[in-house]
Amino acid sequence: MAHNRSRFMLLCQQSLALGLVVALAAPAADLVTLDIVAPPPPGGAATGGQPGAAQNVVSSAPVRPRVSTVPLTGVSAAGLRALRQRRAARAGIRLAAADTVPADLAVLSAPQPVGGLATIGVTWSSTDRVGERAISISVRTRDNQVWSAWQDVPYHQEEAPDPDSREGAAALPGTDPVYVGDVDHVQVKATSDSGEPPIGMRLSLVDPGSEQAPLLRQPVEDPDDEVQLSAASTAARPAVTTKPRIHSRAAWGADERMRDRSSLHYGEVHAGFVHHTVNANAYSRAQVPSIIRGIYAYHTQSRGWSDVGYNFLVDRFGRIWEGRYGGIRRPVVGAHTLGYNDEAFAASAIGNFDIARPPAAVVRAFGRLFAWKLSLHGIRAGATRQYVTSRYFRAINGHRDAGSTACPGRYLYAQLPRIRALAASHQRSWAGRERTTGVAGSVRPVVVARSRATHQLYLIRTTRSGGYAGATRTGAVAASANRVITSGDWNRDGRGDVITRSGRNGRLWLWRGLRNGRLAASRQMAGFSFGRVRLLAAVGDMTGDGRPDLLGQPAGRSMRVYPGNGRHGFTRSYVVHSALGGRAQLGMGLWNRGGAPDTVIRRPSGNLALYPGNGPGGLTGGRVIGRLRASYDWLVAVGDISGDDRADLIARSTRTNRLWTLRGVRGGFAPRRAFAAGMSRFDIAG
Repeated sequence: MAHNRSRFMLLCQQSLALGLVVALAAPAADLVTLDIVAPPPPGGAATGGQPGAAQNVVSSAPVRPRVSTVPLTGVSAAGLRALRQRRAARAGIRLAAADTVPADLAVLSAPQPVGGLATIGVTWSSTDRVGERAISISVRTRDNQVWSAWQDVPYHQEEAPDPDSREGAAALPGTDPVYVGDVDHVQVKATSDSGEPPIGMRLSLVDPGSEQAPLLRQPVEDPDDEVQLSAASTAARPAVTTKPRIHSRAAWGADERMRDRSSLHYGEVHAGFVHHTVNANAYSRAQVPSIIRGIYAYHTQSRGWSDVGYNFLVDRFGRIWEGRYGGIRRPVVGAHTLGYNDEAFAASAIGNFDIARPPAAVVRAFGRLFAWKLSLHGIRAGATRQYVTSRYFRAINGHRDAGSTACPGRYLYAQLPRIRALAASHQRSWAGRERTTGVAGSVRPVVVARSRATHQLYLIRTTRSGGYAGATRTGAVAASANRVITSGDWNRDGRGDVITRSGRNGRLWLWRGLRNGRLAASRQMAGFSFGRVRLLAAVGDMTGDGRPDLLGQPAGRSMRVYPGNGRHGFTRSYVVHSALGGRAQLGMGLWNRGGAPDTVIRRPSGNLALYPGNGPGGLTGGRVIGRLRASYDWLVAVGDISGDDRADLIARSTRTNRLWTLRGVRGGFAPRRAFAAGMSRFDIAG
């Protein structure tokens, strides 16, 4: 008997070396989350809890993850039983009942080597529809010759792009990505109701790569958000919902070549959803960029999605990270809440909060993020009845509120009332919304016009009902100007500014808005001439970086965007459309309710042609939305003066100098109505 026992033990060791498991019937208690604890990051210990407790190690350049896939054609339950029986027979051993192997075992993979801070996931063919409860997938890891317990790999049908979208058509079903960390090998097993694996089942192994020269700093999505204002300007700044610090895609090393640029599109934001990634909970600060890159690579390279599914991610230290590309201020359509992606955004906490309580820093970060993001779209954080696609939700929800899923975990879901309360307390106003604002402290849209006699700039003010409220002197004299542009809050100090172009040399000048309708002394902007740039107009934030931009068309060339740098100049310009023929360009804001500003070209025929923004730095279309029935020497996009959340136009009759309002309506403009008479004392306006 002792000899037989020794031979049986040798057989077990050989089976393990081949990647087989002698006892597969693991109790539910063994399905635990892997908490991979790595060495502290360079420059300090990996402490938890509070943001700022340690320096942040972030990427200094894009990092290309490596994704390899392995067909899961390993041993099935029947095959494993037969193999064990053959080996036992050769060893002269009579095995006990075969119930040591679960009858529903569909596949058991051989151990696979992994590198780096690895992430894994399992996908299968889109032709094989598998219910969430019909299959169970688990993974275990080996490090220093020691195997971990089996960990559940979550599979959520509800977390995906909408099937009728271009992104959804190319997507594969599969599990969530699971971060396994710095280990030597991984092994996957799957059980199913039928005992058969789904068609085309594959294991994805993601090595997120390493930063070649990581930086020890705290990057932000927008460095100018941290500019300290003077005490005087701070006191005068209107109450707005504060933008939290958000780490950019560049900070986690996003390689933008991996996403599908053509799939980027915008919808609307009516509500937000809280998710969790069902990943490890005990990661370090330095590991977070690798974890996000692993999710990014799995979503794009294995699942076939166009980008990261979530709009934002929140780590356990309370840091917020930009997820899907397209502009954090914009309604970027993600792949997070099946059926509701077009009219909602989502932020996902990195961790498994079905088994652990979220740190207080995570809850606070969600409160700040949702307050700000909802404010951009005019949504009250405490709202309880928001219509999203097909039904009503609260403004802030858990993923489980929209589908049959445990996400975002019972402990994080229990914090939603606290998140809603924090978000409501942080909200101040909708002043951060991307729309045309007043000038020089005015809360109402205005037209800026220049006096023929004195060359002083005036504000032509509007009433709440959309009427004429008088003209106010700004104290600014622009004698050489041949163009006036109401630029929005160009330097982002809370007040609208004015740009003029000099007729002598084509230079641009910034007139900073002050209080009480006044403008500060002008400051020259660009280091080059705009004298030959036609159709020049302010269009809002075209590039998605939170700063107003200009669009213009150099003579004989294509339409270009001149991105504002948030101070008194521009960053590098680039082409957004082929050359357009027209007399003037009108920045209409978010005319078509998309995520990017739209522009209208006034054609020589009198037609008004809409060119919608199609994402950061692009224009599409050119459909006619109106026709001018009279001759106007002014045609100014003035923002929403009629109170219907759509931009309007102010026009001046060439013959009578009377001002008219052309109210923007769905599909075009309403018939004109009188605004003000006797405006012959002004020459140019914008």
